[in-house]
Amino acid sequence: MGGGRGRRRRRGEGRGSTLKIIIVDDEAIFRDYLRQALEWESYGMSISGEARNGEEALALMRADPPDVALVDINMPIMDGLELTERLRAEGLPTDVVLVTGHNEFEYARTAIRLGVEDYILKPFSKDELVLTLLKCRNKRQIELKAKQTERADRELMLGSALQRLVTGETAQQADAIAGRLEQFGLDLSERHSVAVIEIDHMERKWNEPAERQLWKFAVTNILQETLEEEGDVFLFHGAEGRIVILRKEGPASGAARTGEGKAPPKLDGYDKVCRYIRKYLKLTVTIGVGGGYSGPEGIRRSYEEAREALRSKFLLGEDRVIDYASLDPGSAGTSFLAESNDRLAHALRMGDWSELELRLDGLFREIRERKLSLDLTYVSCMGWVSVALSHVTEAGHPIEDCFGEHFFPYSDIRALETVDAVKEWMKSLFRQAFDYVGKHKKTRSSNIAKGARQLIEEKYGDPELTVEAVAGSLFINPSYLRAVFKKAYGMTASEYLIHVRMEKAKELIGGGLKHSDIAERVGFNDPGYFSKSFRKFFGLSPSEYENGLTRG
Repeated sequence: MGGGRGRRRRRGEGRGSTLKIIIVDDEAIFRDYLRQALEWESYGMSISGEARNGEEALALMRADPPDVALVDINMPIMDGLELTERLRAEGLPTDVVLVTGHNEFEYARTAIRLGVEDYILKPFSKDELVLTLLKCRNKRQIELKAKQTERADRELMLGSALQRLVTGETAQQADAIAGRLEQFGLDLSERHSVAVIEIDHMERKWNEPAERQLWKFAVTNILQETLEEEGDVFLFHGAEGRIVILRKEGPASGAARTGEGKAPPKLDGYDKVCRYIRKYLKLTVTIGVGGGYSGPEGIRRSYEEAREALRSKFLLGEDRVIDYASLDPGSAGTSFLAESNDRLAHALRMGDWSELELRLDGLFREIRERKLSLDLTYVSCMGWVSVALSHVTEAGHPIEDCFGEHFFPYSDIRALETVDAVKEWMKSLFRQAFDYVGKHKKTRSSNIAKGARQLIEEKYGDPELTVEAVAGSLFINPSYLRAVFKKAYGMTASEYLIHVRMEKAKELIGGGLKHSDIAERVGFNDPGYFSKSFRKFFGLSPSEYENGLTRG
């Protein structure tokens, strides 16, 4: 993805093609002569100001730096050489052309040392003046193009690193990315918040990808211009056509240094962005904002919070800023959404379509039983769509290859009028993702992982069953099994063994068996350890879970 950093416009950049010139000479007659010597506009040039001495010129150039200054050497108060020296000391980008009657070597040597662009001796012809100024303009154009190319490359690399950071890498890779970002001036030890911006109904307004890119570019420009005074703001393009902002909140303190502490993000500026986009582009955006954290894990957490806040626009409405901290977990149904996402992701990773279809049927049945509102149903469906898309991208495939370029899930769901229609559409989506990933995943390592999974599901009741025992049955190294299983299913073989045992135990509780018998059936010799494991996995002891079933 391309990326960029929000920044103030640098002096001397972003101008039109007209070369702005200032005349600095203590003789009024010579200033008048230069002003009338050429038809400046016909050469793509203009006289932007005049000054009688270096002091006046310096004040004018500080306020509005011209491209070129035609400067006399001998002037009262501040001469041309001192003016040139002051310009360079202050970092002003104006090129200086000395215009003088002096032809001494010492003047030329001093002028070169100070970085004077050129040196014209009086009297001079108009052609000589024009050629000198055209040479200045060509030089500036070459330098500007080089700077723009360098900045574009830098912003591309920065955007790529930020994209990898928020979407998740291993801890070792995250540290490497953090080190890389420090080279761009981004210190992750300080608190940052993430905001995710979505153009409302973008897929309905513009069918062609090129059109959407143009509008995203226009929105990005307004974001940069509006937030440029807010401090360090980094922009890049994220998934699903969204724009992502990483914004410095301030130094981390206390638990925030570890990513566990949270600070409220600065929301000022985002409301202004919404207003300006509505006013100037005649469209709306919704902005989800996460909390302020430090460290790679903290940045990812803020990104996920921002995405969750953005999803809540189906409840709260569009064309607004939604702060994650302001969401009501009860009304947003985050518990149901998180649990359902986990169930579907697990079934996808296991490659079990029958289980996945049962999960989908159960979730839509739960929607009816809980009598969820239409908006909350949409929110849940958006989360499930993200699960299917993530399954494809995590397998290393572009979403477009699986679903096509004109795939707009949010619009498709909104167009459906009944829950049953949404359910069938959702099943079709998951089937497409399931089949696509399965088709591109027929490797030896995936077959080994599948064989290990089948062994675990068949022999989970054996208390002697371990990863080492499974690897021995498959005649492979345990470390290799751990690696291929993790790659195939997103969890280790040990975690899957616990998962199977706990799910089987949950099915048996409430069926009249003693908990000690259940423990034995699912591979635990020690009922106490079984109870402890059950609580760790489900957050409830077996007795508490059974009491909940009885009350229900």
